[in-house]
Amino acid sequence: MTPGPDDRDVLAGYAWMALAVLIWAGWLVLTSSGRTTALSVVDLAGLRALIPAVLLAPLLWHQRAKVRQLGLLRCLTLTAYGAPFTICVGYGLKFAPVAHAGALVPGLMPVMAALLGLVFLGQRLVRRQMLSIALILTGAMAILAHTRIAPGTDQLLTGHVLFLAGAVCWASFTVTMRNSDISPYLAIGVVGTLSSVVLVPVWVLGDLSNIRAAGLPDIAFQAMFQGVLSGLVSLFAFGRALHLLGARAAALSALVPGTAALMAIPVLGQWPGLVEVLALIVVIAGLVIGATGSAQARAVGQAARMSREQRHEP
Repeated sequence: MTPGPDDRDVLAGYAWMALAVLIWAGWLVLTSSGRTTALSVVDLAGLRALIPAVLLAPLLWHQRAKVRQLGLLRCLTLTAYGAPFTICVGYGLKFAPVAHAGALVPGLMPVMAALLGLVFLGQRLVRRQMLSIALILTGAMAILAHTRIAPGTDQLLTGHVLFLAGAVCWASFTVTMRNSDISPYLAIGVVGTLSSVVLVPVWVLGDLSNIRAAGLPDIAFQAMFQGVLSGLVSLFAFGRALHLLGARAAALSALVPGTAALMAIPVLGQWPGLVEVLALIVVIAGLVIGATGSAQARAVGQAARMSREQRHEP
């Protein structure tokens, strides 16, 4: 039986969402500096910022009035998702495995976003959000409690603190995006530009030995993944999925923690233990509940904004 137009749209939406999930999960694995690349965390942060900044420069120039309307404070809170986020998570992955990063970074991000919205914007928490937060925190606490009896506790805790900082950086970007009339592409352009202003001088004046040691193939691969795939293609894919699937796309983004943990097995040889697997399941359940509750109201508007940008409409 040949699928109809609506069925093809749904299948295409799932395909776009699968691509976004694979890129996001792969980012956690490939950002494990020293395991998959000779480049340093700062090098990876620079590639993730500089390439979108260059590619989105025409958009920033075309919509410079909107950028000015954002103001310095909002631009800085958006930029927390740039170099600060990459550096926190990248260094965290030196001390803790990808499974922990999957549970604590995308897992705790909506929790931190809800808290930031509550404290700074007076946004109330609904019951579904409370249930989601409770499940996510239960999974996170299970990992933290298990860490206390695991070998290398101090190193793991250092990684967890850095993951928490990364979740706060991501949450500040998310909350600012929700309360700003700008597209995700424009926001990423701002993030990349401001991060590059800081990181490019560090590159030029700092130690370039890692870049020389990495070699052109490694640099080209990381530039493509960090800058193009992670920085831009994943955003485009998620935008298409939102347009075709609506709120279901937001719920499917909850697959990132589990996908990252699975990818880390063949790539990094990191096998999650039973406690980590159970914690991931609880966190994913919390993410699904939170996404299906909060995304209904936002998905249509966000999809419309992203679709306009994908068609280069003003």
